Amino acid sequence: MLGLNWLVLMHRQELNGILADEMGLGKTVQAISFLSHLKETGEDGPHLIVVPSSTLDNWQRELRSWCPSLTVRCYHGSQDERKELRVRILNDDVEDFDILITT
Repeated sequence: MLGLNWLVLMHRQELNGILADEMGLGKTVQAISFLSHLKETGEDGPHLIVVPSSTLDNWQRELRSWCPSLTVRCYHGSQDERKELRVRILNDDVEDFDILITT
């Protein structure tokens, strides 16, 4: 809760911040909680999450587990797959989403 409250405070003051500590202390859950808070308070997004490719599957799984109400679109794949998704997003052929996650 301390990390979430800090993120909310930083956001309200329009300041940037970095969650940085040792691995395994909940930065992913804090970030997901913050995005959920934004949605609950009417700041729908879309929001961009950029992660290392080695953690992409984990982030998607954690987003589904901790906040299934967030609609997540993954921008990843072959060059042709990314181009197709990019064209669909730009032409509004894809349903609305809250988060675009990529590497």
